[in-house]
Amino acid sequence: MNRIEWREFLKLYSREFLSIDWSNTLRIFSSHGAVIPDEARRAVWMGFEPAPQAAISIAENRLGRRLPPSLRTFYEVSNGWGMTGPFIFDVLPVEKIGLLKDRSGDQDALLYAMACDNEKAQGPWDDDPGNARLLGYRFDQGTRLKRSLVISSWGDAAVWLLDPGDRDHSGEWPGGRWASWNPGMVEWDAESFAQLMQNELAQLIDSRARET
Repeated sequence: MNRIEWREFLKLYSREFLSIDWSNTLRIFSSHGAVIPDEARRAVWMGFEPAPQAAISIAENRLGRRLPPSLRTFYEVSNGWGMTGPFIFDVLPVEKIGLLKDRSGDQDALLYAMACDNEKAQGPWDDDPGNARLLGYRFDQGTRLKRSLVISSWGDAAVWLLDPGDRDHSGEWPGGRWASWNPGMVEWDAESFAQLMQNELAQLIDSRARET
């Protein structure tokens, strides 16, 4: 998405999100960051001002690579985001995103240690010809998790991650949600940050439709 498309999508996201009654989620998880500011309700906008280009460049220098296109363009429209749904309570501003291995929070450190263990998971597994499932587990729940970019705070024991791949490239980075109650990385089910946001909005709309 370009900046105009992002802006229109985020306006739609804000309208749809704020049309839902979040009182129970806010009551239970307010101490974990679940909040809808009064200003967001008045403006019908869950985003922020655009990130300065200097801030984006500083983040890219810190990470050692250019951000994927849809995430970079998102930050050019809004430097972060409020609640995305019932599990993720924000998208971090560009100044606060970071590779999992470099983050110092307790939950981040535990997740990185888990990824290291997963990468060395022992086999063989039952009914696993050629160790296909074992190798897939080591890669998805280990290697990819270890190198991932953290783009949200921890919400309901859940966090959004993007996989930058094993080398620098100009394409999109697949994304997904890790949750302790899943457990683990369900799958890297979004081809980009944009699709991660689109999937979340689609789930919100579907959930609301099923409740009516």
